[in-house]
Amino acid sequence: MIRIGHNPNTNMLPMFHFLSREHPLLESITAEPTGHNAMLADGRIDMAPISAFSYGEHWQDYAILPNLSVSTQGRVGSILLFSKVPLKDLDGLIVALTDTSATSVNLTKILLQHYYGVAPRYLTMPSDLQGMLAKADAALLIADAAIQAALNKPDCYIYDLGEEWLHHTGCSMTYAVWAFPKRLISEREKELMIVYRLLLDAKTKALCNMEDIVLTCQNMLGGSLDFWRDYFNQFKYGLDHTLVSGLKKYLDLCYELNLLSSRPILEFWPEE
Repeated sequence: MIRIGHNPNTNMLPMFHFLSREHPLLESITAEPTGHNAMLADGRIDMAPISAFSYGEHWQDYAILPNLSVSTQGRVGSILLFSKVPLKDLDGLIVALTDTSATSVNLTKILLQHYYGVAPRYLTMPSDLQGMLAKADAALLIADAAIQAALNKPDCYIYDLGEEWLHHTGCSMTYAVWAFPKRLISEREKELMIVYRLLLDAKTKALCNMEDIVLTCQNMLGGSLDFWRDYFNQFKYGLDHTLVSGLKKYLDLCYELNLLSSRPILEFWPEE
């Protein structure tokens, strides 16, 4: 049995919608990204689509599955910074950060510190825009919480962090990678390979049946079919050389800004 992390947010549906919950090799454990980060680190699960930042924290112990990620080349639509003032005016003000993300939290810090030259004070809070903005001048939300908040058209600036990253770096942004402890390669290689193929097959089937995904998302959160079609058009669920390059850029900046204690090296299994 391979215990895998199941992320219930709409942006992950192309990975999970067609993945069998009944397969004898799979046990799914549902959590937000930060939950899976912690579970993989302490051995409660064997594999998950973890935050790219969490891979950077554990790169010496983890391997990445090729051809699987959650990435965009620019706009992402669900990693949003809601702010009462323009980003350049956040110096010394309070930014509330969601407690469900690691990649986006550190992406926020990179963008504000390195590219806007501001040093806000940070506060980690549950994902509730009204509650966050009652205590802070800006608020970071991700995934379905961000989509729902934006659909309500709040009276503030809304910055898409995928768009900001592309503007400042020219790079794609990878938010999540499928990772597992390297020790499992020697212990359970055949099982890992079977699960990897199941994940690839589920992704391929989803990308060929995106109307099913779009309808499911509309039922979950509302919004128009065109909204969801546009939303998914920007996502990339593979991990080609361009996306790997953007991932390296992000992790290198995390290290250079002392958000990570060592410079991560990307290790993939199986090798292609």
